Amino acid sequence: MTNSEALRRLLLLTRGHWRRAGVVMILALVGTGLVLVFPGVVAWFVDEIIPQRRMDEVIQAGALAGGAFALRELLAAIRLRVSAAFEQGLTAELRLRLHRQLERLPVAWFDQTRSGDVLTRMAEDVPTMQRVILEGIEQGLTAVLQIVIVTVMLFWGDWKLALIVLAPTPMIAAGGWIYSRWVSPRAVAAREAASAVNTTLLDTLAGIRQVKSDAAEGLKQEEFRAAGETLRQGQLRLAAAWSIYSPAMTFLGHAGLVTLLVAGAMAVIEGRLELGELMRDVLLIGFLYEPISRLHGVNQTLMQGLAAARRVFAVLEEPEEVDLENGLRPERVEGRVEMREVVFGYEVGRPVLRGCSLEVEPREMVAIVGATGAGKTTIFQLLNRFYEPWSGDLSVDGVALDRWAKRSLRSQVAYVMQEPYLFAGSIRDNLRMAAPDASDEAMWQALEQAHAAEFVRQRSGGLDAEVGERGGRLSGGERQRVALARAFLKDAPLLLLDEATSAVDAESERLIQQALRRLRRDRTCLVIAHRLSTILEADRICVLRDGGVMAQGRHEELLRTCPYYATLARMAGEAERRGSDTGAEV
Repeated sequence: MTNSEALRRLLLLTRGHWRRAGVVMILALVGTGLVLVFPGVVAWFVDEIIPQRRMDEVIQAGALAGGAFALRELLAAIRLRVSAAFEQGLTAELRLRLHRQLERLPVAWFDQTRSGDVLTRMAEDVPTMQRVILEGIEQGLTAVLQIVIVTVMLFWGDWKLALIVLAPTPMIAAGGWIYSRWVSPRAVAAREAASAVNTTLLDTLAGIRQVKSDAAEGLKQEEFRAAGETLRQGQLRLAAAWSIYSPAMTFLGHAGLVTLLVAGAMAVIEGRLELGELMRDVLLIGFLYEPISRLHGVNQTLMQGLAAARRVFAVLEEPEEVDLENGLRPERVEGRVEMREVVFGYEVGRPVLRGCSLEVEPREMVAIVGATGAGKTTIFQLLNRFYEPWSGDLSVDGVALDRWAKRSLRSQVAYVMQEPYLFAGSIRDNLRMAAPDASDEAMWQALEQAHAAEFVRQRSGGLDAEVGERGGRLSGGERQRVALARAFLKDAPLLLLDEATSAVDAESERLIQQALRRLRRDRTCLVIAHRLSTILEADRICVLRDGGVMAQGRHEELLRTCPYYATLARMAGEAERRGSDTGAEV
């Protein structure tokens, strides 16, 4: 995306705020005009009032200048209030739009994008974009208007002096163009470097327990230092360019002022110009180069803002998750799941599932087992339509998944992930993710079903107890049981349990198994577990190997007919007796 396209799209963002933007612009323009009253008053004093001793006009001239300044500041106060409303309204709207877009993007996009980069675009790039609209455009337009008005006034007085004053402006314009061309790509690089710093910090904070456990503080510190050094170098390059550009442009402005003083003094001595007119022109040139200097700052703000805008618009232009507007939206499915010759992988040319076929009957509990990387979790991801298969068919109740409305399909599925995620907030907040309108009674019932009610009651605040970021104030087993309670509360006909009991102790697992027996009576249940005791409750076991279903049956049957399963079962049984996990996933 070019800078001109980014600027055009920025201006389009103000469409819903044109009234406020118009008020801000009018007030700024009027204020600019009022500033230029003062040079005329000075000329009036020097050429007429003082030489002719017009005492009656002294107060009038002073009142005119003072009134102009007072009115300007009053209008400035109003403009600042309206600008703040305009700025905050636009920023809030843009943040909401970006957040809405992030929610609509496919899961695959997040697989390829680091969280710190997304955070930087939301927290830093959006405010930087807003400054372009408010400061850049407003200040830029008022500066241009002031330059035009002053230029007209200079030519109205003495066109020869005006030409002398304006002589440096072509060089100033050329300097601005060169600066913009040089800075633009480097401003983008600086934004990317800032994003890398935030990403590194976010990774460290998210994995701080692992960092400390591995005594890897030095390693993470070096990663952060390297990212910070890249950012520092990028900012220094921008600062170096500004350190040359700004003084050079200021010098050209001062050169014009000195030239005016010399040429104007000669004109006054020769009688071609009044002293008051010279003083007026000296003040006017200050009012000319002040907005030119302001435009230098606007140029810098514009380059940084457009770099940020290009990053934000890049996210807004990402294709959203494809869904059917007229897709099926049944109130409740039966829960029959079927996969036929499904092929899928996360990377091109590296399939995880290779012609996988599986059928699950309504209200049947099926355990999917296999070694790490066999594709167990991938099946769950496909059933939730986080990804689309490369080939083959997936269906629920005999209807292909791509004919379902995604939100409707997902509302029929309760998915307890391998590492359950709890949001910062209360237990109540996390339960309401599954059922926003659930009553306290329903929440307590779900907690009872998940055998989580007892520890929740023991916590100060009960349902309102804070769980901390990522559920950090709860133990692993407590987090797992709150996630299970969330699934119970959702009351979905299709239940997916991915490693659902891997984070709980033996007693908690026993209680959860009891709850699962009750839960699965009227639901289709697919479960993945490390522990042998978990799958023994299943109606049927599917053994996954090499991207497909290798064998199916009950535990005793598979022990006799499938040596691969027998090996996995033996390893898992030995690990369970030792109270450890060998990585054999059964």
